[in-house]
Amino acid sequence: MRSALAALGFSACTLAALAFGACGADDAQVDDGKAEAGSDSSVIDDSGWPGSDANPDAEPPADPVPRAPCTTGQCWSAPALSSFCGSSSVSEDFSTGKYNVHQYALSLPAGEMVDLTASVTGGAFNPALIVNAVDGTTLYDGEIGVSGAVKVSAVSSGRTGNVARVGLVAASVTAVSVFVTSWSVVDGGFSPAMPTDASYSLTTDVECEPPPPGTLLSPPNFDAQKTSNGYFMLPDSEPPGLYVKKGDACSWGNKLLIDVIYTVATHWKPLYPKLSPLSVKDLNENVAACTTNHDTHDDGTHVDIVAGCATDINCADKAPKIALAKLFIDTGVACGILNNDTAVHQTVNAYFAQKTNYAPWKSQFMRSVTGHVAHFHVRVKKPDGTCN
Repeated sequence: MRSALAALGFSACTLAALAFGACGADDAQVDDGKAEAGSDSSVIDDSGWPGSDANPDAEPPADPVPRAPCTTGQCWSAPALSSFCGSSSVSEDFSTGKYNVHQYALSLPAGEMVDLTASVTGGAFNPALIVNAVDGTTLYDGEIGVSGAVKVSAVSSGRTGNVARVGLVAASVTAVSVFVTSWSVVDGGFSPAMPTDASYSLTTDVECEPPPPGTLLSPPNFDAQKTSNGYFMLPDSEPPGLYVKKGDACSWGNKLLIDVIYTVATHWKPLYPKLSPLSVKDLNENVAACTTNHDTHDDGTHVDIVAGCATDINCADKAPKIALAKLFIDTGVACGILNNDTAVHQTVNAYFAQKTNYAPWKSQFMRSVTGHVAHFHVRVKKPDGTCN
């Protein structure tokens, strides 16, 4: 819905109101309950944005201060953030003392408000969020944002509180870098150290409804013209952070397999961000390029998936493994999974029987085969709709 509103020319104030719940004609104060009393939980003021409904004749606001946190500061490149519909959080800290800035990649979806919130969970510091374009241009300096292809709504700078929050709306899919640090580091030119007891949670909240399980998604950058022996290439993850692949030579399969991988990775990211991205190994059989000689992987329906404790039989926590297997079942076209963790077979196979009405690969959806101790070997339906 938000995409449609943006396309129809609704103002950033209107979009901000939809995302954050308030926006007035003059100076909309936002109190979402996330910031502590006395903090700078503050203002969404649309008056400075060109074409604003609130005040179309207003002078543009001051430009954000150019900030290059990783030029002077010690940056840690953290795993990419989720921009999938709904809410997803990561928890991090500065306990090593090696870094004073954490950098996250984020792909902004087109026309959807992405609400970023950094909340202090340990130590005493005032959190700062900075957002740069991939070319280094500062879109949001922690207090002031730009207007244009990416519109920025500062809700709380964090300068006097323990919550920093900003809303971002991109006109088209846009890659950005998000930096988390403290205002003492920012004001010191990114030279000061962060306290080693500093910790925080970083949440992305995208206010759109995720597609229901069973709805197959297709990679937005899928190229139907890129074929080899009748198979298609799994493209790089878009948005980044859903999966990583072994290499182009090992990434060819039928279109159904491509869509299943993308669908599962998209649902998996917000469920288990610390076990993301999925590592996608061989789809096709290519001994010279892929270094593994498989007995299968020769018809475009097979893939190997690695996801830490979600695929390793030696991990005591079985919940991630069951959740990942269920996501494959929820696609409605998965034929079977080879993984030797017998502790989860009964649960997974019962779920398959409950959710489907077709015969699995070799009569049992999840089963053990020698060598499948740290990965899922997944098979999907053949073009004729069968598994065997």
